[in-house]
Amino acid sequence: MKAALRILTVLAAVTFAATPALAAGAAPAKKRVTASEEFMEMPGLTATITQDYRITGLLQVEAGLDIHDDKLRRKAEALMPRLRDAYATALTAYAGGFYIPGNVPDADRIANMLQAATDRVLGEEGAHLLLGMVVVHEQP
Repeated sequence: MKAALRILTVLAAVTFAATPALAAGAAPAKKRVTASEEFMEMPGLTATITQDYRITGLLQVEAGLDIHDDKLRRKAEALMPRLRDAYATALTAYAGGFYIPGNVPDADRIANMLQAATDRVLGEEGAHLLLGMVVVHEQP
């Protein structure tokens, strides 16, 4: 009985001692959507849909940037916070002014607004915005 207790104690000590070592290991590689190094995936973008001063839903957009020029891609990575802010502003303008609740969202208008925001923030053309998904979650 004492031998079994010692074995369990040693196993527990080894298990708990190894946990912080495993947690401190190298971070897992970021999962890429595509093998292309030219594509930059954007985190999900959202905007609140309002009508008559009340919330009627949520607009959710997934997008990415296709940038062939390495210098421009590095610039876009460095300006990512500004790009996200410009995208949030553009989506909020669309959701609050152009979108009519109950209708299908206009993906072309959204893409054009986000592309204009991209060109404005980067200060040049060359980054192509690609939409992956446009979804409206209506509030019941």
